[in-house]
Amino acid sequence: MRFGVVCELTPQERRVPVTPDGVRSLVAAGHEMNIEMGVGAGSGFSDTEYLAAGAKVLCAAREVAATCDILLKVHAPTEPEDDLVREGATLVGFLHLASLDASWHARFAARHVTTLSLEMVREGQDEYPILEPLSALGGRVAIALAAYHLTIPGGGPGILLGGCSGVPPAMVLVIGGGTAGQAAAAEAAALGAQVVVLDRDPRRLQRLERTVGRVAITATASEYHLTRYVEMADVVIGAVAVRGEPSPKVLRRQHIRMMREGSMFIDMSIDEGGCADTSRPTTPEAPVYEVEGVRHICIPNLPSEVANTASRALGASLLPYLFELGNGVRPALSRSDALRHACGFVEGHLVSRSLLKFVKAPLVDLDRLIPRAE
Repeated sequence: MRFGVVCELTPQERRVPVTPDGVRSLVAAGHEMNIEMGVGAGSGFSDTEYLAAGAKVLCAAREVAATCDILLKVHAPTEPEDDLVREGATLVGFLHLASLDASWHARFAARHVTTLSLEMVREGQDEYPILEPLSALGGRVAIALAAYHLTIPGGGPGILLGGCSGVPPAMVLVIGGGTAGQAAAAEAAALGAQVVVLDRDPRRLQRLERTVGRVAITATASEYHLTRYVEMADVVIGAVAVRGEPSPKVLRRQHIRMMREGSMFIDMSIDEGGCADTSRPTTPEAPVYEVEGVRHICIPNLPSEVANTASRALGASLLPYLFELGNGVRPALSRSDALRHACGFVEGHLVSRSLLKFVKAPLVDLDRLIPRAE
C-alpha cells in the first residue's frame, strides 16, 4: 500500500500522524511511504530521519497526493488542499465531518472518497484508542497553561495552583468527566489544587473517583452545581464533548459573569465549536482575551503545544490500524469493527447515521456495501 503524509495547513498544527519509527515499521512490512518535505519540522522530526527510515521525501503536497492510495492527515483538509483529495482516495485523520463545510461533503461524494475519522475509531463499547491518549494529553496541557497564566508573568493575579502552608489552594472546576476532563482533574490534583468535576453521567464520576481518588469532588452536572461552583472557581476547564457532533453550549454568558474577576476559563472544546457562549479560538501567540472580567484561553489543538510527545502518542496508537489498511481498505473494513465505526463516507457513499443531520446525502447501509468477513 502507498501511504502519503503532507504538511498541515491548519494554523498552529505541528503534529504528524506517523513518526520515523512508524515509517520504518511500515516500510519493513512492504508498504511505501511518501512524505512532503518538512512535514515533521514542527514536531522535531527531520527529513533526514524520515529518509533513513525508508520514506520518500517529495517537494510538494500535490506530488504526495498523486502517488498515494491513503492520505494521512492530522486535520481535515482546508480549502487550498482541495486538489489533494483525488478521485477514489482514502482520507484518514481527525476529520470531524459534522463540523466540515457542506462543500467538502459534496466533494467526498462526487469523488468517491472514503473517509476514516480517527476520533471515531472505537474498540468494544466505549474505548477510543486513538482519541483518548491525545485527549488526556490535552487535559494535562490545559492545566499547565492554567498554572502559568495564574502567575504574574502569565498575566494572572499571582496565584499558585497548589497554594502553600497557611494559604489554601486554587479551585479548579472541570466541566466534563471524559478522558480529557479526567486527565485535567488528575493533573490539577497532583499539583495540589482543589478540584471539582461535573458530569451528567454517574459512571464517569465513579471512574474518576477510582482513578483520582477522593481528592477530587464530583457532582452531577446540574444548573445548581454549575452556578455554585463557577462562583467559587479560580479556573474553569471546559471539557464537554458529544461524539461526532459540535459541543453543546453549557456555559452561558450569565455563568461567565458569575465568575470572580481575574479568574480563568480554558475551553478545551473549542475544536468542536466551544462549550461557552463567550468562546472564540485563540492562538499560542495571543492566547488570552477577556470577557466579563474573566480571562479566556481557547487554543485549538492543545496537544499540538507538545507536538513531539503528541505525535509519538498518535503514531503509536494509529500504527496497528495502518497495518490493517495496508492489506487493502475494503478487506480492512470487512474485518475491523473499529474502522467501520470511523467511516463517514465509503467510496463516496454516506454510511454514518450520526452524520445524517449534517450531510445532505442518502444513507447507504455499510453492511450491504462492504459485508463483514465471515
